Amino acid sequence: MTILRTSNKTWTYDFWHFGKRLRKRFKSKEQAIKAEAQKRLEFNANSFKNEQITFRQASQLFFEKHSKPNKRSWKSDLSEIEYLNTLFGDKKLVDFTALDIQNMRNELKQKGLKSSSIDRNHALVKAIFNKMIFWDRFRGFNPANGVKLKREPNAHIRYLSQEEVRLLEENLKGDIIYPYYLCALHTGMRRSEICNLKWKDVSLPVRNIFIKRSKSGKERHVPINNTLHDYLIGVYSKGINEEDHVFGKLSPDYISHRFEKFCNRLGIKHFTFHLLRHTFASYLTMAGVSIYQVCKWLGHSSVKVTENYYAHLSPNFKKEEIEHLNKLSKFDDFDRGQTNFGQTFEKAEIKGSF
Repeated sequence: MTILRTSNKTWTYDFWHFGKRLRKRFKSKEQAIKAEAQKRLEFNANSFKNEQITFRQASQLFFEKHSKPNKRSWKSDLSEIEYLNTLFGDKKLVDFTALDIQNMRNELKQKGLKSSSIDRNHALVKAIFNKMIFWDRFRGFNPANGVKLKREPNAHIRYLSQEEVRLLEENLKGDIIYPYYLCALHTGMRRSEICNLKWKDVSLPVRNIFIKRSKSGKERHVPINNTLHDYLIGVYSKGINEEDHVFGKLSPDYISHRFEKFCNRLGIKHFTFHLLRHTFASYLTMAGVSIYQVCKWLGHSSVKVTENYYAHLSPNFKKEEIEHLNKLSKFDDFDRGQTNFGQTFEKAEIKGSF
């Protein structure tokens, strides 16, 4: 034990525990010895308790204390936690290794899940361990850090062609979901954001939509273009209440289902309501709008996310860089009588160049 006499004739225990220095003063040496012994017993009891915590207990604690109170996507967390418990439920956190995480990824891949879905489950396990470490319910290495997330965005982004936009415009006008479609196409807002939008968050004079909380948890502003402005002015002229929903009270699932039925009937294949957001971003990027600005309007957590999906659509993307390769081939140096590359190769070979 580390019991020290202080300058003012008191006694103190002074020791370190997991990088934290612990000190406390007492009138007598006996009191200091007894207090230190009690403190160490408490630490030992907590360590034993931490060693016994299972993944099921940790995931439940994570869900109740963090996910449900703070995340809009808590229902998604709940379904993923239920699945993860079928894999790890009664396994103690201290028994986890990086191999368990890799095995989880392999199993999800065999089930046919996409890389993005596998990454979500991986990230959730990682978050659960991080919270247990932060809340002092587990001490040790986070095994999810031992395996890299794949994070492979789709190289090909599905967006509407101009002909497909024309088809949808002709057939959706007058339908109950047309306002939702129009807003998604011209603002890039998420389905839930459109459904929850109220008139108090729309400023027609300055042509702005204010989104209080997006998926990333941040506030953002989205401009209103002429097409959407003219439509909203028409609706506004009928009289509105600030607490009213701008586009009505249809459920997100109903909108998606009805929209996909329209697409199938019109022969627009492999397209969902969410991909209107990709259409919005793709056409802006192809028109030369900066990735940074598109990122802000979409409400992405970082510019890197936007770049991964849309940078290749930019009219200036790598165009000037690739022109540097022109200097590698000087066609004027070839015998102008040779029109076949194979003949040129043979000529070089005869000269002993190869």
